[in-house]
Parts: sequence; structure tokens; C-alpha cells
Amino acid sequence: MKTNNIAHNRRILSGLFIGIFIMEIALGIYYGYFQDFKMQDAFARTANAFYVFFVAPPRFASIGLVWNPLPSVLQLPLVFLSQIWKPLVTHGIAASIISSLFAAGSVVVLFRTFIKLNISVKYTFLCLFLYAFNPFIYFYGFNGMSEGITFFFMIYAESCLILWMKEGEAHYIMRIAFALALAFFCRYEAIPFAAAMGIGVLILLFFGPSVKSGVPAGSIKESYYYAEGTAIVLYTPLLVAVILWISFNWVISGNPLYFLNSAYSNSAYLSLSSGVSDTPWGILFYVVEKSLPFIPLFVGIVVVRILNGRLLKYDFFVLLILSAALIVFHYIMLLSGSSYGWLRFFAYVLPITFAWLPHELAEIAKADKVLKFTMSSVIILSLLVSWGLTLSVLENPQKSPEEHSSMDTTESRRIAEYIDENLPEERILTDSFVTGEILVNLKQMSNMVVTASLDFYDCLENPHKYGITYLLVPDPEEGTGSLDALNSRYPGLYAGKEEWCTEEMIFTGFKLFKVIY
Repeated sequence: MKTNNIAHNRRILSGLFIGIFIMEIALGIYYGYFQDFKMQDAFARTANAFYVFFVAPPRFASIGLVWNPLPSVLQLPLVFLSQIWKPLVTHGIAASIISSLFAAGSVVVLFRTFIKLNISVKYTFLCLFLYAFNPFIYFYGFNGMSEGITFFFMIYAESCLILWMKEGEAHYIMRIAFALALAFFCRYEAIPFAAAMGIGVLILLFFGPSVKSGVPAGSIKESYYYAEGTAIVLYTPLLVAVILWISFNWVISGNPLYFLNSAYSNSAYLSLSSGVSDTPWGILFYVVEKSLPFIPLFVGIVVVRILNGRLLKYDFFVLLILSAALIVFHYIMLLSGSSYGWLRFFAYVLPITFAWLPHELAEIAKADKVLKFTMSSVIILSLLVSWGLTLSVLENPQKSPEEHSSMDTTESRRIAEYIDENLPEERILTDSFVTGEILVNLKQMSNMVVTASLDFYDCLENPHKYGITYLLVPDPEEGTGSLDALNSRYPGLYAGKEEWCTEEMIFTGFKLFKVIY
């Protein structure tokens, strides 16, 4: 009988995974291939994977040292296959496939946790449907952005935390530890999330019945050692991940903090931004407004806890810390001028709160029939409210400008076509920071010297000496063009003030220069 149940659950899990993946990737292909819609950050991760294979010599270091590498690493096999079908790269299909896989994986992890805590299968499916097809969660499942992958690791870590809280088995701590490390290789938000997770683990160690039973009793010193050992297990993989990332930056670029302070870092991007507000209160209002579509479920859980008298129990503070951590983090980032304040930065509270939901539902199941129905209805209502609010925000370009901003590919393809047809044998120097979309549309890259090329900086200092015959330069007055290495090294270049090169061709937002001497 037990074997049959296991086989049945496996069929359900497989069906869920395949079904969610198909529904995600279907829209990913529709938006990417047929609508030619690509988000800038998603494309950047694909481009970094592209440079590994197609910038000579092929090497893993070409994946870059600014964006966390895992989303690009996961795309490597698909990007390699772009030699057979170019849209995997040029239309962002590779990124969409990866994010769709992790969106499906998130639903599977959640389903297993719901079932393990004996939540009704029908109710589980209803909750999962409202979560997986929440407009924001669904959109970030297929758009190739790194958030969808990060959501998966956070959900997995929190699901393990809940099961550890219920069962007290140490292997869950090890699973959380590796999930945190992998989340760091996706996004830096893993750091505040890991800090919140550590606080939550400590609370559960000393107040959670199942976990507390394993803590040595009667000795404060022994309890401290137990907590210390748990923290070491929890944070060692993350610490190793951080050290590895800093070491890669140091060995490859000579700057251990290259990802933080280079010309291509987030701080460089932000130097071009005016910020969202000049006052702490203005920023606080902004944060609340951006967070609003994602917090109804948290509010619903608060209402449920009030109804069953559990609001101030120890486990609520674990949820509160986990849910608030990234909102507070991005508030601080905005205060320091270190964040763009995009909508997606405040969305983490939704998957974090939803991953906690099985624990709440397991407690609801202990109530009488009427109260149980009332509390279950509150949860569904809160998910519906979040569904409506996120849809409203995503439909409004003023409230979600990044989600409505697609890369303009027409001119990039025109430039790539011009180079392929007219300059196939010429050696062209360009900074891939801005020209990445042009590069991935080229038929061949052998004549291009780009940021990932071993001799890029030598060629930048003396183009003629190293055989450079053409320069492709973005307009420094548009977007991030002022951060381009050629514009930074030769401030008058785009305006035609450099005598050693002459303007060859003008494109929208770019110029092609011929090197004379």
C-alpha cells in the first residue's frame, strides 16, 4: 500500500513538473520568439554564457565577474546548441527554459512539503494554482530573470526549515546550507535571507519543541555549543561560496571586489540614477507601495493566527523575520543610494510567505470545523487579493516600468548584419557591456575583440599597435553608454575628436570608427 502511494505521488510530482514547465515555456517562447520581448538582465546572463564559447579562446572566465554566475552557468549547454538554433540566444529562449524549469521545480518542492504535512490534496492544488499563476510569479517563471531561480532555492531552504521544525532531523540543516550557497550564486539577496534564516534557526533551537528536544538540557554552555555547531553547518557552504566568488574576482581581474566597484558593477549603474526619493520617509512610502502586492498572504496569516490565538507564538517571529528581511534590506539599499528599487526587489516576501504556508495549514487542521473553514478561506482570499494586486501593478507601465521595458533588437541586428556583410575580415574592438546584443547576432565572432578577450585592455590602450581596424562605440549620452570602456578611455571619441580614427558609419545609438593610425 505504501509503495502504491509513493508511486502515485511520483506520478503527481512528474505531472506537476511537466505541466508547469510547459505552461511557463510556452509563454516564454511566445514572448521571446514571436514578440521579441527580452528583459535586459535576463539577456545579460545569456550573453555571459555566450562569451564562454564564442570569444577566443573559449574559457570559463569569460562568464564575467559582476553578475552572480549560476544563471549563466545553467544556460551553457543550451547556449552551445545555439550554433544549431540561434534564437536560443538571440531571442532569450535559453534563459526562458532555465527559469521555467526552476518555476516548475518550485511547485514540486512546495507540493511535497504540503503533502508531507498532511494538507488536503485538493486544498494543496488550489493554493499552488493561486501561487504558481499569480501574474508576477508566472511572469518571472518564463522571462529568464534570475529571480525565478533564486525563488526556488529560497523556497527549498524554507521548506527544509519547516520540516526540521516538525521533525528535528539534522540533515535538513545541511540541505538549507547548500540551498543558501546556491542562492548566493544567483543573487546577492541570499545574504540577508541567510542572516534571517540563521536567526530563525536559533529561535527554533531554543523554543521549537521538536528541535529543542535535541538541545542538551540543564547546561547553558552545552546549549551554546549546540547552537554554535548548528550555525557552522548552516553557514559553511555559504561562506565557501562567498570566498570562492571573491577569489575568482581577485585571480582573474586583480581586484577581489571587482563585482562591487568595477566600471560594470551595480554601483557604476547607479551612478547614472537619480534615486527614488531624497528623504527616508519618502523612501519608506516607496517601499511600502512596491511591497503592497506581495504582502496580502502575510496579512492573511496574521489574521489566521489572531483567530486561533497563535499570533505571538515563537514560530510567528521566524516568519516575520524571514518575510521582512529583504524588504528591510532593499530599504537600506535605497537609503544608501545602492538600489534602483525595481518592483522585483520587493517580491521575495510572496514566495517566502507561501513556502511557510504548509506549517500554518498544519496548525489550522487542529481547529474545529467552523474555525478551520474560516481560516482556510482567509488564506485563499489573501492569495486572491495578491493575485489581483500584482495583475493591476503589472498592467501599469508607471508602476512596473522594468517589466514593460524590452530591449530594442532591430538596430542591433542591423549593425550585426552590416558587420557580417562588410567587415568579416576586419578586427573590431568593442565593449560588450553595451554591445552584447549586437555580438550575439553576429554570424561569427572570430574578428571581434570584446571585454572578455585576453588582449582587450592592450587593444584599448593602443588599437593600431594590436591590429584593430575598427571601433564600435555606443552613444555616451544614451543609457549606460558613458560607462563603455572606449568612451571612458577616450571621452571625445564619439564626438569625433580623436585624430587617430575617422567616423565610418552611424547607427541609431552607435557609431563605427575606422582606425587610421
